[in-house]
Amino acid sequence: MSSIIKEIQKYKFAKDAAVLKALKTVESGNMIEKGDRILISISGGPDSTFLTRLFYLLRPALKLEIFGFCLDHMTRGGESEKDSLFVRKMCGELDIKLFERKVDVKKWCRSKNLSFQKGARLVRISKLLDISEKNNIDKIATGHNADDSIETFFMNLFRGAGARGLSGIKPAAGRFIRPLIEISGEEIKSYLDKKKIAYCMDRTNVQNIYYRNRIRNILIPFISRNFGDSFKSNTLRALHILKDEDDFLSEYSLSRFKNIASMVEEAKEKRPVLVELPIKRIMKEEVPIKRRIILLAMEAVKGNLEDISFQNVEDILKMCTPGGESKVVRPEENIRVCKTADRIFFIDITKGRLIPDEFKELLKGDVKAGRYLSRKKEVRIGESMKLEDFGLELSTGVLKYDRDKISVRDAGKMEAYMDYSKVKPPIKVRAWKEGDKFYPLGMDGEKKLQDFFIDNKAPLHLRKTIPVFEDNEKIIWVGSYRIDERVKVTANTGKVLHLKLF
Repeated sequence: MSSIIKEIQKYKFAKDAAVLKALKTVESGNMIEKGDRILISISGGPDSTFLTRLFYLLRPALKLEIFGFCLDHMTRGGESEKDSLFVRKMCGELDIKLFERKVDVKKWCRSKNLSFQKGARLVRISKLLDISEKNNIDKIATGHNADDSIETFFMNLFRGAGARGLSGIKPAAGRFIRPLIEISGEEIKSYLDKKKIAYCMDRTNVQNIYYRNRIRNILIPFISRNFGDSFKSNTLRALHILKDEDDFLSEYSLSRFKNIASMVEEAKEKRPVLVELPIKRIMKEEVPIKRRIILLAMEAVKGNLEDISFQNVEDILKMCTPGGESKVVRPEENIRVCKTADRIFFIDITKGRLIPDEFKELLKGDVKAGRYLSRKKEVRIGESMKLEDFGLELSTGVLKYDRDKISVRDAGKMEAYMDYSKVKPPIKVRAWKEGDKFYPLGMDGEKKLQDFFIDNKAPLHLRKTIPVFEDNEKIIWVGSYRIDERVKVTANTGKVLHLKLF
């Protein structure tokens, strides 16, 4: 990315200290590119007001498309609605398209048994992501500043967090960017006051009813008064060091995770529904890397690490010993971590059909009835159809056999050619079940499908995701593996049944 500072240094606003500081953060973090579409989370407070003004100034120079988002929490006796009106007026004056949402957050938090601050954050993030996805928006900018990062450090310190939590708020994560993370709240207010730019003040910020507020209003002022003015700058320096070290450990752990993890994904899912880790490979790592690998597996299946505690991680690590009986840990409502003799599985139990057979008894009661895949679906010849249970699509057809045009030997793993006259309709597709047998192509005798999977090194947790095609008498194709010897194409074949998976 070309230097943002060079791009706009000719503009007068770039000489303001607070603006320049934000620009350096944007540039060092590669937060934006020319022509980006950016959604700004705006509450009307000083931080989000400054952030909005910053992007308004940058818009012509960097050809940005900027949008605003404002959430009315329906709290503070109508004050939140007044803040929303302020945001609407500001965006109108700056010609910024505004997305507004109104949610009774207190009521929502009660229904989910969440604290107000946590619930409000989850609602806000959910709305921001939803709007950005529906409107093809590249980045989501939030007004977190340096003070927020220091407060987060102390909150996580008192909760016993590791390096991930103690490195403060990340400047960028996924779609989210935080251009003000190096600027103090005092610098932001000073800029707005100097420019005579109005902003809203949330009176609950000075009330010590929330944990963060007590850190902000009691602890940090006490430390500043008794341990010198350099306290904040020194803490920020420590956060930078911790962040660099955390980044290194994170990148290394991710490379190790990718090297040893097997994941099951489904077409309609945004994340894996199952992650498998070999215990022997985990045990070779140092303890800090082990913990991070566990967290990466959990994050992959769950989508985040909300409510995942240090104790959850330690409980899972205790299971990481070769041999012994199967065990299960329940770290979260829909996530189960199961152990066999040599593997650990992280499973989203809402996708119960993927649960390996050996865990079904352990998880009895966790998975709702009917979750396991047992139904059959009829295959309609001559049509394309979705196999939702397998995350696949199927095309079907009957062809006249012509050796010059149909090369059976060159068929890919995901397609099958069979002698149509040897197939006894109707054809149905289902999942493998105990006791299944067929005659694998090239073999004279019958073989249990379970033994066939073992011989072909089909992972245990994937076997339920392999479609098995059967006619009225027998299995004719183990999808993506092999057809049955009894339906193979020969020199006497007239019509060929062609099945292909996508």
